[in-house]
Amino acid sequence: MSDTGDVRSDLREQFLRSGFALSSPPIGPIYRAVIAEAQADSTLRATLHERFLATVERSTLDRITRAQHTGELTAAANLEFATEVLCGALYYRSLLSTRPIDEVAIDGLLDMFIAAYGATDR
Repeated sequence: MSDTGDVRSDLREQFLRSGFALSSPPIGPIYRAVIAEAQADSTLRATLHERFLATVERSTLDRITRAQHTGELTAAANLEFATEVLCGALYYRSLLSTRPIDEVAIDGLLDMFIAAYGATDR
């Protein structure tokens, strides 16, 4: 993920790319099929988490941690939980909802994140 010095812009870029990939062929249908299969296959589920989900979460956590260190985000924020919420919202829309992962959804998610965790003294 890029680090332009604006955490919201960086997350927006990442989530737009991810949302498009999760919603479009070939990745979207393949991802949904693998997720479905992983529900009955614990080895596949662990591999999927290790090679894909953990990577996305780590990238997001690294970026928001840097933002916390530079003062963009509050020092007291639980960023591990915030990462799960941010990433989870995209996967929820992709896997369980008929609503799109579009700019409106991503902007709404990031507005909530910044309202909750953004530093007020900047």
